[in-house]
Amino acid sequence: MSFTRLFRRNRVGDGRALLGVVGAAIDPRRPVLANLIVTRRCNLSCAYCYEYDKTSPPVCTATLKWSIDHLRRLRVVFVTLTGGETLLHPELPELVAYVRERGMTPLMNTNGYLLTRDRIKALGDAGLYGMQISIDNLTPNETTKKSLKTLLPKLRLLADHAAFRVRVSTVLGAGSPDEAIMVARTALELGFEAKCQLARDEEGALVPLDSRSLQVYEEIRRMGRRSPRYLSEDFQTRLIQHGQVAWKCRAGARYFHVCENGLVHFCSSRHGCPGKPLAEYAEADIRKAFHTPKGCSSTCTQPYAHQISRLDSLRGQGKTRLPILPSQGLGA
Repeated sequence: MSFTRLFRRNRVGDGRALLGVVGAAIDPRRPVLANLIVTRRCNLSCAYCYEYDKTSPPVCTATLKWSIDHLRRLRVVFVTLTGGETLLHPELPELVAYVRERGMTPLMNTNGYLLTRDRIKALGDAGLYGMQISIDNLTPNETTKKSLKTLLPKLRLLADHAAFRVRVSTVLGAGSPDEAIMVARTALELGFEAKCQLARDEEGALVPLDSRSLQVYEEIRRMGRRSPRYLSEDFQTRLIQHGQVAWKCRAGARYFHVCENGLVHFCSSRHGCPGKPLAEYAEADIRKAFHTPKGCSSTCTQPYAHQISRLDSLRGQGKTRLPILPSQGLGA
């Protein structure tokens, strides 16, 4: 695909996405983003990740389409197909197309290992808007196998054939901080977005960074951004500096997580809260989650929860904080 054609297609997709965000900003009853687990299985075992297993089969396509229908009922703007490793689902392009058919904007996460030219083309033809691929270092280590050495050929395939946005995400703390700089620089040189996430523990709290990691984090931030301003992660700077952030979390309302069992959770770190079947999730649940402060919010590192909650920074929230119990584990 020519650069001019890709640019035009991205501009059209950006316009539609922005219209969806603007519409949701006006109506606080409308969720902006829902994560939908398509498989819990992953082909890798990264030490910092708590969101996978090695044995689960893919969620059947009919069940996922049923979930997508309910996300449409709730008027969700973006649906992120995620895992585990998303590309292990054999009918992923069909699911992407179904999200698009139902009037929502499809996104996906991947570790990139299973990308091929044909898969990239199929996802683009299905209407994928954006892909986030995780790369943490230059060479594999005991913490993560998501390395630039292994995945650079996949990035080049994406640069040549992707008809959708690509964002390269690096988890700071998964490898040498200086290697994280090289990953971000390579992503930008290939024309992709680059972001740096903070490592978090099983409860979603920040894993402390050493002094060099702090320097690298700031350097990556200064490299420039290609993603929309409303997706900035400036909250991470305050979290690093002060250990906590004061904000109004709208998880469960503006942003939520649907596990492979079809249950709604505030986020991937809070399985079991509320743990309600998606088919029963309704506007009353959205209003309750919107107005209820979360006990874990001050140390939260979940980027999407912070980003999407910015839409409502000027809207009020109750004073009685919801106590958040420890996560009940995968698929709770």
